[in-house]
Amino acid sequence: MTDGRTTSGWRSTSLAAIIGLILAVGSLFLPATGALAVSGGAIVLGVLGRRQLKRDPSTGPAWVSLAALIIGGFVFVSQAIILAIVYVGR
Repeated sequence: MTDGRTTSGWRSTSLAAIIGLILAVGSLFLPATGALAVSGGAIVLGVLGRRQLKRDPSTGPAWVSLAALIIGGFVFVSQAIILAIVYVGR
């Protein structure tokens, strides 16, 4: 039975939040265009993790989805600014 939660290691933390956090941290190491896409995915998964947490508080610690949102948002905004400066400056 798959309900979007893991049961090994992190008990019942939302799988979307864990994957979002991994993508957000991974986007820190990518070039601008790739980081923009991956961090966007991390933001979406972080939001899904937060929604799951609000529906069922037993889906783990809130810091996992918050970290995915914060890191993913920071990378997304910073890379979007860099790309905008590069393309406007041409």
